[in-house]
Amino acid sequence: MAGILATTVIDGTLYGLSYVLIALGFTLLFGVSRVLNLAYGALYMVSAYMVYYFAVDEGFALLAAVGIAIAVAVAVGLLVFLFCARFAPDPMRFLIVSLLVALLLQYIFEYPPLFGGETGLTIPGLVSGQEFLVFGVAVFPAYEVVAGLAVGLLVLLWAWVEWTEYGRTIRATAEDPETATLFGIQPWSIYLVVVAVSSALVAIAAVIIVPTGEVTPGMWVEPFLIAFVVALIGGLGKFKWTLPAAFLLSFPQAAVGWEYPAYVELADIVAFAIAIVFIIVLPGGFGGIGRDRA
Repeated sequence: MAGILATTVIDGTLYGLSYVLIALGFTLLFGVSRVLNLAYGALYMVSAYMVYYFAVDEGFALLAAVGIAIAVAVAVGLLVFLFCARFAPDPMRFLIVSLLVALLLQYIFEYPPLFGGETGLTIPGLVSGQEFLVFGVAVFPAYEVVAGLAVGLLVLLWAWVEWTEYGRTIRATAEDPETATLFGIQPWSIYLVVVAVSSALVAIAAVIIVPTGEVTPGMWVEPFLIAFVVALIGGLGKFKWTLPAAFLLSFPQAAVGWEYPAYVELADIVAFAIAIVFIIVLPGGFGGIGRDRA
């Protein structure tokens, strides 16, 4: 009993905070622009490949490679958003075209002259060190960093939106873009800043989390699903509810993973089944319980 409790609390917290780190940008972007950008997850993959290319293939210093990867993710994120907004302005077409763009990026990285014929690619981590035990549960140093970043970025994002002058313009734009325009706010400039910030957030998540696994063209799918489901559970656009939404997925996963370690997929099945029931019962998510739109 003590073992499953410790595993659920420690692994559930660490997994949940990693989900927060992945989902923050997606939730913020929808909250302001009111469009579902399904290419968001592909930026996770692009960032990982850029770190691999510059740090491993080209021999750049790791920090330089990370900086370039984040910059590339922001540039790609802005280009995708501008392209979709220009040629598919209504929300449904935007959703479809952004998904097709994500698949296109995947196919590009599968192209043999690029990385398509390579397997087992890994990128160096910013954090190194041996795992250590906490109440008998193995913890990797990288996940400590993920946890700290997730909490820190969540607080910073909340403070930026709630307590700064620019945050007030973001809230006004999210609430009613047309009225905001009457007060001299330019919604498009707000959208582009938010797209850049959200793209940087998912790139940071990739830089920290990906070194624990392999770099593959299809690696963006799981992070995207996590971001999408966490955003739905929290309430689309209500990033302050990202943390409880992430924990609703991660704690059942940790408990089932401890009880049935040989069936890795079972933990995901249970977590997503819970998410489906939750979304059916409470369509507005956690953020729909009250009146707060942020």
